[in-house]
Amino acid sequence: MPNPLFRPPEKLIQEWPEVFEDMYMNTMPVAYLKSVRLEFDNGRIWEIDIQEQLSKANKDIIAEKLLDTFTEYQKEITKVDFSIDIQRLKQDITDETKKLF
Repeated sequence: MPNPLFRPPEKLIQEWPEVFEDMYMNTMPVAYLKSVRLEFDNGRIWEIDIQEQLSKANKDIIAEKLLDTFTEYQKEITKVDFSIDIQRLKQDITDETKKLF
């Protein structure tokens, strides 16, 4: 079973369940992320501005670094929250769907 920490916020799932119901952080393309917030068991919080990181490095490198971070700190992370560029995601899905017909 996928890690529930990597699940989108419930509000987002309710807003668009057909897209987010089965989506987890490890299946979300990095290009659609705005930011990631990690909360640790000692009260520490890391805010990662993904869009800023993408301006400096390739999306594959950013994705690898995120997964490495999750793996390294998995026992200490108590919550993962992420902000998604919904408009971009919707537009890309719409564009790709139109190509099918």
